[in-house]
Amino acid sequence: MRAGHAVDVVCCAGYDDSLRPAGRAPLMVDGVRVFVSGTAYRPQMGFARRVVSFLRFMAAALWFVLRRGRGYDVVIASSGPLTLAVPALVGRWLWRVPYVFEAIDVWPDSAIAAGVLKNPVLKWLSFRLEALAYRYAAAIVTCSTGMTERVEEKLGFRSEELGVGEEGGGRREEGGGRREEGGGRREEGGGRKAVVTISNCCDLEMCAPDEAVRRAVRLKYGVREDQTVVLYSGAMGRSNAMADVAGAVAATADDERIVWWFAGDGPERGYCDHGVVAMASVKRYFGRLAKEEVVALVRAADVNVVTFRHEPLFFENSPNKFFDGIAAGVPALFNRSTWLEPWLKAYDCGIVCKGERPGEEMAAALRALAGDPARRRRMGLGARRLAEEVFDRDKLAAAYLAVLLRPRSGRNGECKNGRGVGERVRGACDGEGARRWPGEPPG
Repeated sequence: MRAGHAVDVVCCAGYDDSLRPAGRAPLMVDGVRVFVSGTAYRPQMGFARRVVSFLRFMAAALWFVLRRGRGYDVVIASSGPLTLAVPALVGRWLWRVPYVFEAIDVWPDSAIAAGVLKNPVLKWLSFRLEALAYRYAAAIVTCSTGMTERVEEKLGFRSEELGVGEEGGGRREEGGGRREEGGGRREEGGGRKAVVTISNCCDLEMCAPDEAVRRAVRLKYGVREDQTVVLYSGAMGRSNAMADVAGAVAATADDERIVWWFAGDGPERGYCDHGVVAMASVKRYFGRLAKEEVVALVRAADVNVVTFRHEPLFFENSPNKFFDGIAAGVPALFNRSTWLEPWLKAYDCGIVCKGERPGEEMAAALRALAGDPARRRRMGLGARRLAEEVFDRDKLAAAYLAVLLRPRSGRNGECKNGRGVGERVRGACDGEGARRWPGEPPG
């Protein structure tokens, strides 16, 4: 918006109770028009209810595109769920409005890996919809390097089967493709399809370390200065390996130096509820909180726990809470290997547990950190430095804007330079290869 562009968002309330549908009138949030549908979604929903919710929101977004889509220059279709590709495809076919397909999760792979999508017919339909989404996208944005590699593999090795890459990308011929160094593009059969990694980012202002906030929050919840606060926030579902968290909690239950805070909800929250009464002095469950309240907890925490299932696909996950944590100067503790590990090592701001008993390994790491406040402070400084140097929201937003300003198909194929856009963004719009990543992985 600072570059002179207008932004509209179509969403459902989801996790944010402050968003309420206002009929056809949009809400104004920081200058952005937000159109909120009445679709209900909660992480506790079973498979059937989730499918109904996804289809209802798809229908609402599709109706929006049919009524208003002609007036837009570019659309961002953010997936999952994969059904969000349908309104973008219709806008592309009907109004010739180009869209950028944003893969927050690589669907349907992630749903299959989590054991959520099992029906063979639904799998087949999902893969076909995925192929269409990639085929007609002006560009594809992923939020981790692993996701980019997965999408590029699909574009290359599955193009013969699914027709991926025919429009804007061309079919890949053996030995005929060329990937530009650092450019995040694949040139195939004479055409191009941009696949760019732009991860989740850090709000350096909202999540900035604040000693006054830290002390006030800890005092409010009765935490001593010599205690180590371990925070788990966010979803508590099948993908989040809550059994590993429960194992770490149980293994540190007799250590009063370690205090556990939980903020979030989901079908696996029972792992958090277990033993709350018996461990009331070292464990607190806050439930679902507004973003500002979660940020206050992050600022008061000493360790930020990030967990995912141990299937290979979850190596690619790019969790928001990690980026909030490093912005607040809080080191991270992972229960498994992650694509973020090179940065964790380079900035000495995180611990990755790779053993066969991750719960016990996490507990051992927490006990070591509880006994070494100097190391925690050093890791916290490294975390904040990583946020500033690599994952700064403004830097990544500029990279994303560069992608949006160079749609490669549709009626708006010409580039529209925004007011106040930096030279790096203008250059990308003029056809220079945008960097795959503002800072390449260390090593």
